[in-house]
Amino acid sequence: MKKNKSNIILEKIKNGNSTPIYELYELYRDEFVTWSQSNYKSNKEQAQDCFQEAMIDFHQNVVSGKLTDLTSSLKTYIFQIGKFKMLNLLKKESRLTYQDNLQVIKGKEVEDFMNDDKVYSQEQISEAIAKLPTDCQKVLKLYYFNEFDMESIARELNYKNANTAKSKKSLCMKGLIKELTKLVKVLLVC
Repeated sequence: MKKNKSNIILEKIKNGNSTPIYELYELYRDEFVTWSQSNYKSNKEQAQDCFQEAMIDFHQNVVSGKLTDLTSSLKTYIFQIGKFKMLNLLKKESRLTYQDNLQVIKGKEVEDFMNDDKVYSQEQISEAIAKLPTDCQKVLKLYYFNEFDMESIARELNYKNANTAKSKKSLCMKGLIKELTKLVKVLLVC
């Protein structure tokens, strides 16, 4: 079987050759910075920091054996990591509100919840998530904050398949909505 260029690069990195990391860094950094500034209204320093963290994560994924074969291009993989780093940074800096996050939630389990026009602070959501079982915390964080798809969640958490992960996410989301509802009732009583 013929190896593609990406897999050859992965193999070199896994064998301790750091040259490809430096080359990829130089090749994609400026493009990522421009892309981040355009798509996320980040400043140059934020974009550079996120890209550097993405490259570190990429390197660790290869060296640890977590990444052995790519289904996308190296650029796409690195930009995806960088995108998640940027979104997390912007959330931490309160540039994104939870209402923005809720708009990406799809599915029947949230429709009634959304129709009530309830808006929760990041602190309230974090408090409600912390009350959920650990597995639910992981599923919801991977899906909503890290934007993993169901297959990635299944792999990450060792679930049987994507359908199992989807069912678990649905149950966890119901639990989160229940905890948020309790929180609102507690706040109203106080």
